[in-house]
Amino acid sequence: AGSARCVRRPRRRARARVAADDWDGDDSELSGSLEPPSASVVAGGLRALEAGDLSIAAFGDAVRLLHPFQGSCPSEAQLEALAKRFTFADEKTRCGALLDRALEDLREARLRSAGRAAPLQLVLLVSDGRFDASARAQLRRAQRDAVDAGVAVVLVLLDRPGRDSILEMQIVAFDAQGGVAISPYLDGYPFPCYVVLRDVRELPETLAAALKQWFEFHHAA
Repeated sequence: AGSARCVRRPRRRARARVAADDWDGDDSELSGSLEPPSASVVAGGLRALEAGDLSIAAFGDAVRLLHPFQGSCPSEAQLEALAKRFTFADEKTRCGALLDRALEDLREARLRSAGRAAPLQLVLLVSDGRFDASARAQLRRAQRDAVDAGVAVVLVLLDRPGRDSILEMQIVAFDAQGGVAISPYLDGYPFPCYVVLRDVRELPETLAAALKQWFEFHHAA
């Protein structure tokens, strides 16, 4: 009889903060698809990342740090338990506060690992991507801070096809003379790097693909 063996793939030399929007949006893919018992989808996405140092957070009314940077990736049992801590019950989305917290935590992690080879740093956000004008301004500032710190920010944008799609949304603005200007919602979007996901069940594969492409980009640069 033949024999088989499994070879454990090494963790990627990366430090990643993964954060999911934890709000209760009646028209959002998140609120309808990732609440229990679909926590397994969240856990599958986290497992797929295989980052060397993985931290997990939720953001809504406030930022909740579910798992800090500890120099390693949580175990399978930890990932399952962490996924169940997303409630999808908050009333607001404070993505700017999440980015500020993530950048500060990454900075502190860099200081703790000074003297060792610096890992690549990434913030992966999962959200429906609907941000008002004031939030956009805060996110642009945070995005600039991330670039200055050498941190890549990638948004996995949960969307649904049809008239409610973010790709079909428009912004109406009025000038001082009362004129009306209509532009696509994604014009001037605060996240230059985003992935549109329309089937939340594909979240694990999407997160894994995003991390893989990010690594390939950095190694080719």
